[in-house]
Formats: sequence, C-alpha cells, structure tokens
Amino acid sequence: MKIVFLGATGMVGSGTLREALNDIDVETVLSVGRRSCGLVHPKLQELILPDLFEIGRIEDQLSGYDACIWALGISSAGMKEPEYKRITEDLTLLWARTLLRLNPTFSFCYCSAAGAGGRWMWARVRQRVENAVQKMQFLHAGAVRPGFIQPGPGISSRVRLYQVAIEILRPVFPLGVRLWPSLFTTSERLGRTMLRVVKGETNRFILESSDINRLAQ
Repeated sequence: MKIVFLGATGMVGSGTLREALNDIDVETVLSVGRRSCGLVHPKLQELILPDLFEIGRIEDQLSGYDACIWALGISSAGMKEPEYKRITEDLTLLWARTLLRLNPTFSFCYCSAAGAGGRWMWARVRQRVENAVQKMQFLHAGAVRPGFIQPGPGISSRVRLYQVAIEILRPVFPLGVRLWPSLFTTSERLGRTMLRVVKGETNRFILESSDINRLAQ
C-alpha cells in the first residue's frame, strides 16, 4: 500500500506516521507538509509545500497512490467560522477531491474529533467534512473521532493549551484508557485504526474512541 500523509508534524500525525512506517502492508508513505516531519526512514518520502492550497503545483507527483491519511488539523480556539472552515473544511476537501480524481481506486481516512456530532461551530464544520468524504466514491473511507489521546514516547502537541492538558492528564492516561475507553485512547491505537480504515477493515464510517480502542486491539 502506498499512502499520502498530511499532518505528520502534529501530535496525531506523529503517532499515526510511526504506525504506518511500521506496518508491513505499507510500502511507501509520502508526507506532504509545510515543513519536514524530521524523520528519516526507508519507506518515507517528503514533499514540502509552503501553501497546501497550491496542490496543483505537485499534482504530477500524487498519482499512483492507494490511500490518504488526513491527520492535519487546527484548534478552533479564538477563531471565527470562516477562518476555521478554510483550513478544516476547504483544504481537506480540496485534497480529498484532487487525490480521488488522480487515483480513481483510492481510500481516505479523516481524523475528526470527539464531540463532532454536536452543535458547536467547530463541530458543524467537522460534520460537513465527514459528510462530504462519506459521499465521495472512495474505495474505503472513514472518520475517526478520538477523545483524549495518550501520546506515545517523544510525541507532544504544538498547541500550548493541549500540551498543558497532556501534562496534567499524563498520570491518569493509562487508567483512563483502561476504564473509560469511550473517552481515552492512545496515539498508537489511533494510528492503527486509521490504517485499518484505508485497508477496508472497519464496518462503519464514524469511529468514536471506543471503536478506535476495539479495532486497534
């Protein structure tokens, strides 16, 4: 399997990228981002694109792939809907549609978030992305909605508020994952589940934390 990967420098992406590179079914991972993810691995290739909306500049390098794992995301804190929509919805769907056009037999996994079924601004935007991806003619597709994520060794969040929360919760993460799987998961389990989505090994489109933990066993 050859995978296009977006979001490799973030907390979710870092953990998922590790799982992809360790997966025996994955032949190549093409990481596309505004900067390098900082990893060197025989399976890993990188394309640096300072403006991800300029996908047309690299279209000729995006054919011949089997799937995309979309782990790119931003916090909605302090943002108005148009600004949040541009990155969370417009950019995601631009890439999803372009990759599907270039690779007609293609799969897509979108990393959403716990609570995306709600009525908050960020949740409405996430729902629109989920609905649009589900309607596209992907071979396999799914949206994961992780809650609290226990990051793997050496993984941290670039969002200061999130990192503070991680440090506070670090002592209780193992207990949370064991006792409250509907709220807690790990970056390793999330990564393995996203890979299962693009392999066609899941039985539903929306995967909450409890589903992530079940599928990653």
